[in-house]
Amino acid sequence: MATRAMNLPAEGENGVLLNNAAKAAAGVKAAGVQAQKKPRAFGNDLSNQQPGAAAGKPALGKEKATAQAPTIAEVGVRTRAAARRADAGVKDAPMPAGALRPAQLVPRTRAQAQRAQGPSMSSLLSQRSEAFVGSQSIRAPPPSPLPDIDSGDRLNPLMAADYVNDIYYFYKRVEPKYKVPHDYMTKQQTDINDKMRAILIDWLVEVHLKFKLMPETLFLTVNLIDRFLTEKQVTRKNLQLVGVTSMLIASKYEEIWAPEVRDFVYISDRAYTKEQILGMEKVMLNTLKFHLTLPTTYNFLARDLKAANMHFDKDVTMLSSYLIELAQVDAGMLKHNYSLIAVAALHVAMCSYEKADTYPRALEKHCGYTLDEVQPVACQLAELMQKAPTSSLTAVWKKYSSTKYNEAAKRPPPAHLLPQQPVA
Repeated sequence: MATRAMNLPAEGENGVLLNNAAKAAAGVKAAGVQAQKKPRAFGNDLSNQQPGAAAGKPALGKEKATAQAPTIAEVGVRTRAAARRADAGVKDAPMPAGALRPAQLVPRTRAQAQRAQGPSMSSLLSQRSEAFVGSQSIRAPPPSPLPDIDSGDRLNPLMAADYVNDIYYFYKRVEPKYKVPHDYMTKQQTDINDKMRAILIDWLVEVHLKFKLMPETLFLTVNLIDRFLTEKQVTRKNLQLVGVTSMLIASKYEEIWAPEVRDFVYISDRAYTKEQILGMEKVMLNTLKFHLTLPTTYNFLARDLKAANMHFDKDVTMLSSYLIELAQVDAGMLKHNYSLIAVAALHVAMCSYEKADTYPRALEKHCGYTLDEVQPVACQLAELMQKAPTSSLTAVWKKYSSTKYNEAAKRPPPAHLLPQQPVA
């Protein structure tokens, strides 16, 4: 009802429409009747309050009842004109203190009136993420599009073909975050050295094989040991405790059926109690801030094998896996990135089996290293491969000498990658 009343013409209190055009058509008699019945509206007789108005012309304007009233448009024009004159009169008047000043309306073009395009929510979130802030120095995208090596896996949802390039690009970005200094043992530790570390890892290779764990578990175990030893000083008495606890944590993270704590108590010949292992687990996880999701050499090797189209070649796969496990034992390989060790191991394996192309273009694009960068690391791996049979730490060599692992350890290293012997 209120909306309808706003759309109707103005009425008097007795319901008679104030229509001047109707009054002119009705004649003088209708005008007289209307003049008698029409109530006085607010503001209509303000002229009667002026001095001499009643004595001079009491019926001013009423004799000409038939005169046409101004139209709404004319009233509007006069109203706007009056408003402009009023604005002009007060334009220079001082404004009271604290008053809100009107905004200056500046005419703008259509292009200027359009809302400016701002950054998207996704870009704002990515700019403020921890990974972006911590790795801006290595965030540069690859210089050229990567060769498509996942076209055959599009129909397999387990392969994540649409995201695998982004996953490994992320691995390369965060890899330096989980890399330990190669000389941390001499700077941080006082009671243990690189030789003791090598003995521990060699023993853990046997434990890993005994428990029949996944390869990822072994590589994560070694990473947890190195990262913990860079933060905390450990005595030689507790070094084995750190090792078994690291394998316990890695098993819980990687395995479907992880070994129980009592299994690690037994495998360590009861050198530590269950309470000691669980206590060390708390200390290690808090020291490492529960950062367990990280790329290892094994992760990078899996991608490199596919980039080189060697993931179905058992000979190359086993030999390159043997080399990256040898690299874990040697503390001298800590100065190299995991991704570089992985591609160097693959290059040595392909050279050992005399493949036609030992460093394909697709492999170079996906790993991000040139052959000149890979060659020095490949020579170090070939030297480790040569010394392994006569080394005092033989767990890795014995493991890969079995038929289960294709007897990869018995393969001779490539001669051109070995250091040149001086001529007698």
